[in-house]
Amino acid sequence: MSPLSRRRFLRALGLGAAGAAAYALCPGCRPRGATPAAARPPRRVLADLHAHGWIDEWNRTTPFAREYPLLVESTAPLANRTRVDWERCHAAGVDLVCVAHYNLFDEWISMPVDPNPAAYRHAVMMLDQLEGALAGPLSPYARLARDRDVLASLLAVDKSTGAFRTAVVHALEGAHALGGDIGAVEALAARGVAYMSITHFFDKGVGSTANAFPYFPDMGASAPAVGLHPFGRELIAEMERVGVIVDVTHLSETAVADALETSRRPVLASHAASRTLADRPYSLRDEHVVEIARRGGLVGVILYPFQLGNYSGTAEARRWGRLRDVVRTVRHFVKLVGPGRVAIGSDFGAYITPPRDMKRLSDVDRLRALLLDEFSDESLVDAVMAGNAIDFLMKNWGRDA
Repeated sequence: MSPLSRRRFLRALGLGAAGAAAYALCPGCRPRGATPAAARPPRRVLADLHAHGWIDEWNRTTPFAREYPLLVESTAPLANRTRVDWERCHAAGVDLVCVAHYNLFDEWISMPVDPNPAAYRHAVMMLDQLEGALAGPLSPYARLARDRDVLASLLAVDKSTGAFRTAVVHALEGAHALGGDIGAVEALAARGVAYMSITHFFDKGVGSTANAFPYFPDMGASAPAVGLHPFGRELIAEMERVGVIVDVTHLSETAVADALETSRRPVLASHAASRTLADRPYSLRDEHVVEIARRGGLVGVILYPFQLGNYSGTAEARRWGRLRDVVRTVRHFVKLVGPGRVAIGSDFGAYITPPRDMKRLSDVDRLRALLLDEFSDESLVDAVMAGNAIDFLMKNWGRDA
């Protein structure tokens, strides 16, 4: 028999016989993993704001890979620590995956502040490649939503029917994908890109980035206090004009403040953690989370224990990191800004070490069970797992939003 959690024990102890009856009836009060035979799965399972559902396939076919195949094959296993398995996600009832397109080689091979002029062409190739798969081998499991109307129609399908497909939305990680051409933003919007993080690991002339690699002290290419460059402010204005949502993840804290000052529409932090709970450079400070929420924005919690907890290093996080780190961060954000501004942005399929108890996106029921145990509120958990992300996209994606 699964052990009682402290919260369930105190709840049962305080309510006596009534507590025992409530325990029998309340899904959030049962031992983790226990599901009554007659229970129906929730209509909404997961809307993931940020996952790299196609990064391996792209990395193996990128122009750089064709020139240096051995180098690319040696890096591919790093991307396989977590998996976005489309068939399993579909079977699990995952509602939506925002696929973050990222060209590793365009960002790393060129200079930190010098975008690769070919990057936009490569970005279009990434979109084409995923769309080809969605029209081919992935078609039984997932379909592309190019805009809010298509997204709404996909999400309206009854999951008990054979017509259900997981919705896929294009996103971009890093404005280096523009190749320095701000005119590319409108073309990407027309292709159905819902949001873009305006920086990633390098400045690229957009704004200062938080150093994600402490063993490379000069990684950011500009001092964190620099904030947004003029191009970064111009970029935000253009993205908002054409309806591409601004993602502030990976910006330095100075640049996050600049982005909030510059933006006129709600912004997104697609895969974030709390600086209060773990002092990592690219986690969000509480005041920025509050301001994002106040403006109608949304914060997605990353499923990356090293980022979420004060582990001394990645090896310790790999050994001890669990979904409890995710739950703790969700709880902190919910206390800070309420349950309507918190979501999930897994970052699965990329270069992260996952929680020991969840390595596939399709195992999302494990996270749901822990959140139900924490909050004892199905509607709150439904909102965090999927509803908030869907509502945010429906309200803010597109020129006419």
